[in-house]
Amino acid sequence: MQARLLNTAPEKAEADALILPIFEGQSVPAEAVALDKKLKGAITQLLADDEFRGKFMELVPLHNLGNAPSKWTVLLGLGKPAELDLVRLRNALQAAGRVLRKRGHRRVTVILPKAVTATAGADDIARAATEGIGLSNFDAGSLKTRPEQAVTEIDALSIIGLNGEKSAAAAVKDGLVLAEATNRIRGWVNAPANAFTPTVFVEKVKEAVKGTGLDLKVLEVDDMRRLKMGALLAVARGSDEPAKMIVIRYGGGRKSGPTLALVGKGITFDSGGISIKPALNMEMMKSDMGGGAAVVGAMLAIAQLKPKINVIGIVPTTENMPSGKAIKPGDVVTGSGGKTIEIINTDAEGRLILSDGITYAVNEGATHIVDIATLTGSIARTLGPLAIGAFGNNPPLMDLVRRSAELAGERLWELPTWADYDGLIDSEIADIKNATVPWAGATTAALFLREFVDGRPWVHLDIAGSAWQDAAELKTVPRGPTGSGVRVMAHLAQLLADQ
Repeated sequence: MQARLLNTAPEKAEADALILPIFEGQSVPAEAVALDKKLKGAITQLLADDEFRGKFMELVPLHNLGNAPSKWTVLLGLGKPAELDLVRLRNALQAAGRVLRKRGHRRVTVILPKAVTATAGADDIARAATEGIGLSNFDAGSLKTRPEQAVTEIDALSIIGLNGEKSAAAAVKDGLVLAEATNRIRGWVNAPANAFTPTVFVEKVKEAVKGTGLDLKVLEVDDMRRLKMGALLAVARGSDEPAKMIVIRYGGGRKSGPTLALVGKGITFDSGGISIKPALNMEMMKSDMGGGAAVVGAMLAIAQLKPKINVIGIVPTTENMPSGKAIKPGDVVTGSGGKTIEIINTDAEGRLILSDGITYAVNEGATHIVDIATLTGSIARTLGPLAIGAFGNNPPLMDLVRRSAELAGERLWELPTWADYDGLIDSEIADIKNATVPWAGATTAALFLREFVDGRPWVHLDIAGSAWQDAAELKTVPRGPTGSGVRVMAHLAQLLADQ
């Protein structure tokens, strides 16, 4: 998709469709008065008749009937002004873009009235608008051979209302980079597990990093044995698919400068192993590599955004399957950092493979560590599909992650790792255990991972809820794979580089 700021009046813009955002209870925005006159007062009439009320994500298409250079005007409700933020703006535009694609519209213009642009900085508004329309281009039904309805792709976006802001043009370019990286990862998360094994994951990454300047290294099983990655290898034992560890490097900073490590869980299918999951919804476990995919997406975006910092992306990837070779509850394995781990539940495998990934990051000189994973049902039950759960040991780094989430248009909520919880992962026969009491599951998983960061500033992002939105009740969030975390980590690299 191409995107630009457009310095023209809405009534003069040429497009398949104009998107006109309007707040609930608002009259025709001043910026669209001339357009309304061209349309014989149609927008005013729809508002007067309550045919359009401006409720959040309300969408009413209006045919321009040859009265303007654009073919359609689409009224988009933004809800109450006090409730609008960058998250909701992105979601509204993403939903509008999906509808327009189904209608066959390729050229879209977004009109941003002053009432909207006043809600945030020009750069943030420009990036949010670009990402919202860009994210709408994701196609969840790409494997259908006979789609019910032909769906086009929006290939040209113009934004009216920010033309006087020089830095906003750069923000549009960044928005394109971030949206495209996110959509790539959404496609990977959406892929069936038989078509996205650890080996295929590696091949996808090899293809994606070509020409980016990123350095790629893939650790094979023999390398893992040499490095004594007993936790990752233990999880992989139950599968016929060989485990891999993907290592991507970006060298944008000084050799002696800080190195940010992004470590993502890459379980390409999670049956639960011997502690097998219920059959209901197990097909969704194809998405258990969402954290690992997000790390790759972030690295691809970082390569284009070029922050002045060193970043290493680490993705341990395997399947978690039951077989005669699989690890069993009660087994004890030794991770690459030397800690012994008692296996209580083989379905708590994500933290095991991440422990070896985090240890690898420490050994490679990481000064800051962020891990990301579809880790616990606990966080999904707590926050639902709306938010990332965040845990950490360093308030300054957590503040940067929180700010990154705001820039990315993602909800993020910090949860505690109070000292009161210490002891929950203690084992009577090993150094630690991988599962514990039936409550505070997300917190105890974070405590387990903290054991491996060697005191470095660290944040754990649990995206078990936010990586996929399938709650029919939540009509305000686009459904399907979200690419959660891609943009957060890309922004974090930029913010950390500016420290």
